[in-house]
Amino acid sequence: MKKKSVLSLLLAAALALSLTGCELPWKLGEKEPVVNSDGTITKEENGVKITETAAKSVETELYETADFSLQIPKGWTVTSGGTAMYHSIRVQDPSQPLNQMFVLLKAEGLLHSQEGKDAYAYNVTMGNTWAQMLSQAPVLTTPSTENFFKLFSEYAVFAEQWEPSYAGYTFPRFDGFTVTDRFASASLLSSYALGEETLRASFTENGKEGEGMFAASVVDFGSANIAAGPPSGYIIPQADGGYYMAYNVMAVTAAKDTFIEWESVLTKCLGTLAYSESFVKATEQAGEEKVAMSKEISRITNERLEIIMAAWEGRNVEQDITSQMQSDETGGYERVYDTQTGEIYRAEAGWYESTGSDRYKPVTENKMYAEPISGYIE
Repeated sequence: MKKKSVLSLLLAAALALSLTGCELPWKLGEKEPVVNSDGTITKEENGVKITETAAKSVETELYETADFSLQIPKGWTVTSGGTAMYHSIRVQDPSQPLNQMFVLLKAEGLLHSQEGKDAYAYNVTMGNTWAQMLSQAPVLTTPSTENFFKLFSEYAVFAEQWEPSYAGYTFPRFDGFTVTDRFASASLLSSYALGEETLRASFTENGKEGEGMFAASVVDFGSANIAAGPPSGYIIPQADGGYYMAYNVMAVTAAKDTFIEWESVLTKCLGTLAYSESFVKATEQAGEEKVAMSKEISRITNERLEIIMAAWEGRNVEQDITSQMQSDETGGYERVYDTQTGEIYRAEAGWYESTGSDRYKPVTENKMYAEPISGYIE
């Protein structure tokens, strides 16, 4: 009996699969997709080798604790700290820590003025240990979402030092926080909030550049006069020792020029955040906030995220077009799109001219630079 050729066997297998309603996971004559060590997928189509971006390749999984649950990208790390309304969650990509989701229910101790901070320091010198913590607190001279994030790195140091429930937890740092786009905000706390906006901004952490979307509601906790110096006759100098609080602090960020790729992944995952009934009950019993607010924690955080997503959709895309063009030029890339799927890819400059591809054509419309790329053509 003659041996059947390999080709005839493959064709027979393909026919059998088609008759059973199944399909081959890749086309005949093409290599099987490869999962790389970093989790990205490399595939070959019509002789063109493509490696998907990390955001395109990512899969998600459920992360769950006694306090909360949410979907996260597989392999990412989750840390949390704080109790009740001080609770905070940080989800990061270990291969690129600037890719992250961050939530803080409440930041407290944002002093009204430097005079108030100096007054607390004076009280410390007088042996009043109760003033020690606020003598180290950050000063938010002009309350607003933007100014809160500008001093967030300072607040992070303060909170990590003075709040015991943050032991072992590290807040993100948003050094050099610079707003690149701003949007009016209409959260549940808007009627109380001062200078509330949803922001798109750039920043650095550990010397690396990042970008993202940010939101918070800054609320005044009220004034409190405290002694600011030794008595002068019968008069004791006083200063305002009051402070602001920031509620529903949220940030989704990524490395510079890649947020456009990660935005949908980050917001979809964060949209699944849910706090457990036991956590909500414990927050109510802590008595720190109105019961109504503590009961609405999950709804308030989801509403905040919806505001961020709407702001992103309404952003000034010219910013993305310019930054993506500059990034391509710096990296030595050109941008092409798949005429069959519409997906956009980066390729080495000159790739299209050297290959004369019929399926992949050069990007000629600026608006296509405001869309995320799906991968890199090798």
